[in-house]
Amino acid sequence: MKDDEILYLVEQMSDEEYLYHEELKCYTNEGSPSDLAYARVRQFRDVNMLPILNTLLDKVKQAEQKKHLYFMIGTIGMNSGDVRAGMLLLEKLEQETKPSLLESILEELVKQQCIPDTERIVKYIDDSRSSVREAAIRALRACRDEIAEDALIRLITTSSNSFDIMSANFVLATIGTERAVPYLIPLLDHSRGDARHSALAALSELGNGSDLSIFLHGLKDRSSKVREYALVAIERHGDEAAIEPVIKRVQTLLKRMRQIKTDEVLIALRFLHRYQHSHQAIPKLFHWIIQTKREVLFDEEWQWIEDHFTCY
Repeated sequence: MKDDEILYLVEQMSDEEYLYHEELKCYTNEGSPSDLAYARVRQFRDVNMLPILNTLLDKVKQAEQKKHLYFMIGTIGMNSGDVRAGMLLLEKLEQETKPSLLESILEELVKQQCIPDTERIVKYIDDSRSSVREAAIRALRACRDEIAEDALIRLITTSSNSFDIMSANFVLATIGTERAVPYLIPLLDHSRGDARHSALAALSELGNGSDLSIFLHGLKDRSSKVREYALVAIERHGDEAAIEPVIKRVQTLLKRMRQIKTDEVLIALRFLHRYQHSHQAIPKLFHWIIQTKREVLFDEEWQWIEDHFTCY
């Protein structure tokens, strides 16, 4: 693809025309020049385009144009798996100074299969600009090495920003190892629910059955998200010791109509289903639910019960 063709695509990507959709009764950019241009760019995978895109980045002046070019580079790297796309993005990360462009590059780095130089990203997780810092934390998702894990562990143990801690915890859930577990556990006593539930989410991924007492304690947390992630962890790592606490949680959830739909009941039911033939309290629970609680169940929950417990 030639320079002028790429620049034409860049121009179209900026043309966010919104059209009225009769069937949906709302305005949408579906079918607009921008939508069609992005659809075409998402197919890019030719690494031979990288030198051309690099040259164009040195020529264009507008930040929006540069963002579209970075999107092209990131997409080529994602679709091809070629490390050269990530290397080019890292080079540009060293050259750009505008927060919006730094954020754009870091977001494209998230899409890469492998980042060849983690340390170039790590320094941005301490950036004073929140958008850059957050994008850098997410970018470490593509850096599956000890440098990235150590940086995230340092962040969750020293930062006073609960949003940064939450973001780091979710990245650790993806790239972390059991080394992070001792640093995640203290966060379960954090004053902010987002720090607690994200720590529990990471522990669910990185922990094991020996952490069951921690997960059971999470069922008593004042945050609904923490309680839900506790059930996720129990479903994954729990044993018969968790049956009674999970039954109590289900009974509490089904006492009245719920205004907010969550997966808590379904998660609990899946866990209990595992032990239905070895624990008498489980059939009794399901009999109680089917006979008296149909009206408080969401459709998905009732369908699951019908599929698995028709005998009650």
